[in-house]
Amino acid sequence: MSPTEQVALLRALLVEHGEGAWVVCGSSSMVPTFAPGARLRVVPAAAPRIGDVALFEAGDSILTHRVLARVPLGSDTWILHAGDAGWGAGLVRESSVLGRVLSPRRRPTLTRRIVGASHAIRDILRRLAAARDVTPRMVPDPLATGRVYDAGADGLDAQFAESRATVRRFDVIDEPQRRCARDAERVLEIGCGTGRLLATLGGPLCVGIDVSEGMLRIAAGKDLTVMRADAHRLPFAEGSFEAITAGNGVFRYLDYTRAFAECARVLRRGGRLAVHQYSRRSLILRPRPQLAPDDPLHVGDLAEVRRPAGEAGFVEEKVYLWRNVSFWPYVVRLPELVAWRLWDHVTFVFRKA
Repeated sequence: MSPTEQVALLRALLVEHGEGAWVVCGSSSMVPTFAPGARLRVVPAAAPRIGDVALFEAGDSILTHRVLARVPLGSDTWILHAGDAGWGAGLVRESSVLGRVLSPRRRPTLTRRIVGASHAIRDILRRLAAARDVTPRMVPDPLATGRVYDAGADGLDAQFAESRATVRRFDVIDEPQRRCARDAERVLEIGCGTGRLLATLGGPLCVGIDVSEGMLRIAAGKDLTVMRADAHRLPFAEGSFEAITAGNGVFRYLDYTRAFAECARVLRRGGRLAVHQYSRRSLILRPRPQLAPDDPLHVGDLAEVRRPAGEAGFVEEKVYLWRNVSFWPYVVRLPELVAWRLWDHVTFVFRKA
């Protein structure tokens, strides 16, 4: 079989076994075609069989993959996929690997298990540290933010309404905001925009503030009580409200410490504050897993919001983490324990102690 025919066959086999599959050869001559920059070589301790586990020692990592199939090019060529240890085949692409194929009947020694576990934990900690190594958060000037939204105020409601997925998604995401304001007589919304959320809060008195005059003009046309104000310097007396809502990621434009302190000042004791924010770096699952580009205005770590809220005297009651999906219901809630980098939206509900 000619080299061209071999490459065509290997490509067809990769498609058949899925995007995450890898071809590994006893000699590394075929591998760079499918793994640029990688130099993989498997030294088999015994003839591998389908279902065997391949153990790769990659410097400070130990990776495991399961043999999916043998390529009909010789006994030294196999297709592998991520194995029981949970390490993805993508890690192999970045490593210079020299390993051996282990049969499930040949159990690693206790020493190898301990070393492998320690390397795996260290790898996880390094990845978490790298994920936190993002662009520092810079708070934009409120006047500049207002001018940006002035330019896009007209037609914003129509643009929002024309997407059924967006309408349905925010109907779910805004529900904690509405519950926060449900039993309150006086409610403040920070960053009310055109009044989309403010109009649904109900209550005897609902006031919305924003830095965009264009947005406020549209909201006022809906018979809503709105005023131009900066959340860093709220023009209200202490204890003026029983509830405060901050939807659509408005806190991304605010200094957390100053904004939470002002909310605590104008909120009555026992009053609630609901804050919605976007994820700074969520994991994109298609076409291949990768982190979205870093946006320093959004939330990278939940502690970024929890810490200043606690310092201002707030107690967290609930946290909601959501992931966007392209089909109905268009957004799903994730438990914090497993959310990791999968979430796109977060809403905190705080109570003033």
